[in-house]
Amino acid sequence: MSWRAIAPRIAGTAPNGTCRIGRVDLIVEVNQQKSVSGRKISGNGPSLVRNLLPTHAPVEPVARPDHLWLAIYLPYLPLESLGHGNNNQAIAVYEQQGQTQQIVTPNQQAQENGVRPGMTLAVAQTLAPALKAVVRDTATEKAQLTQFAIKAACWTPAITVLEDGLLLDIAGSLRLYGGTQSLLGQIRSWITDKALLPCIALMPTPTSALLCAHAGKSICVTSQSKLNAAVRTLPAQMLATHPKQHRLLMQLGIRTIGDLQRLPRNGLARRLGPDIVGRLDKLLGQAPDPQAFFTLPPEFTRSATLPAEGVEAPFLLPFIERLLVHLENYLYQHHILVEHLYWCLAGAKGPLMKIPVPLTRPCRDTQHLLSLSQLAFETVQTTSPITNITLQVHRFTRATQISGGLFQEMQSDANDGSTLVERLQSRLGPAIVYGICIQADHRPEKAWRHCTPGETGLLPGGAQRPLWLLETPRPAQASQGFLQRLNYRERICSGWWDDHPVRRDYYQNTTSVIKTWIFRDLNSGQWHLHGIF
Repeated sequence: MSWRAIAPRIAGTAPNGTCRIGRVDLIVEVNQQKSVSGRKISGNGPSLVRNLLPTHAPVEPVARPDHLWLAIYLPYLPLESLGHGNNNQAIAVYEQQGQTQQIVTPNQQAQENGVRPGMTLAVAQTLAPALKAVVRDTATEKAQLTQFAIKAACWTPAITVLEDGLLLDIAGSLRLYGGTQSLLGQIRSWITDKALLPCIALMPTPTSALLCAHAGKSICVTSQSKLNAAVRTLPAQMLATHPKQHRLLMQLGIRTIGDLQRLPRNGLARRLGPDIVGRLDKLLGQAPDPQAFFTLPPEFTRSATLPAEGVEAPFLLPFIERLLVHLENYLYQHHILVEHLYWCLAGAKGPLMKIPVPLTRPCRDTQHLLSLSQLAFETVQTTSPITNITLQVHRFTRATQISGGLFQEMQSDANDGSTLVERLQSRLGPAIVYGICIQADHRPEKAWRHCTPGETGLLPGGAQRPLWLLETPRPAQASQGFLQRLNYRERICSGWWDDHPVRRDYYQNTTSVIKTWIFRDLNSGQWHLHGIF
């Protein structure tokens, strides 16, 4: 074999001046070398001297899986979310199912008296007369699962929040946390301290991890080749979602997942439905099983402790600017904008006040937020010394990328009006500055309402309305010339359903000086001035 044929196959330089080609070590020398018989050999290129084959094949590194699912099942979550996790009394959580009250989760003391999930509350109280029944609160359970998911996000961002536990994809975090056993030990130690008798299962597919955890089978399987043997003994009833499927599985004598695998797929789909075949394929990793991942709710809270007590706004300005810089970095990292922010001031004895800074449009510019915060702090009057300042933001919106213009200096600021409104709200207060929009009512005095600046309402109809509408119509005297100038009559009869009915004929009165809007009350015949165009 020539050197030109060997050269492209060289993988790299090995120790002692050798070049590695697969499992063959070559000694490369450019100068003249001696052959085995001692005769010198001249050549322009390297020569093959010996072939160093290892006595045994090297161990190939184990490929890391693309996905590795960790299921955390919390069997006593309904009890723990209500604060009854460590109670020595017999307690059971129930929920209303139609006309009956059904037991959801009994604690261990209740189970010792024969109380089981699924039985009615009346039967459970017959078995355990001292049983304490508590109504289930699903909102509290979701809140506790959310807190668990926020904590679990320190290990992986791929988290699915379930009804009774969590599902984590930890394949991408194994190397960071020292391998499977190290990461699994950290998560097990954390959840065991927070929950009562949790069950953890680590499997290559999400469905297999969930079924093993719900079956109480704490197992760790990281290889797809060992998945089939690990799930064969699981109850086949766990794949059934309908009572009819449960009964048919019992009638056919199918007890385990392995029994299902031995049946023909076509016959299984025909008897039990195609959905159970699909769940079996997801269980074994033969069909995709996408999961909806939990997204952490955006929230920003950052505090600064003052080196000395102070009450003046200039003293707080450097700390305000520093916190706003942290906020801007947070907004850019998460590609979001802030819609509203609060400044919380605290003293040595506790919280003092909360200062809102409203925005008319989403923003993340530090200088703009700083100017609005300065205006808001100008109205603050406190005699108590301030020792701590906190910036809180709970309302965000997604940022949209907008390309800049070619000539920035020629572009006008389209948000000048919004900036003025924001400055007025920060200086005077949000309740003082508001907008006006139209609402659906034919009566002129009730056809408008206060709104948030920038809010869009109904568009005006074809009838003309004056820009200046008097708060209360003023009486007007009718004369012959006055009546000759009237035009564009519009009759409004409305409000018969409430306490303010009107029956009016409106006219436009135009003179050389002014154009007014007047009406004649059809009930009294009196004329009134109601607006000026």
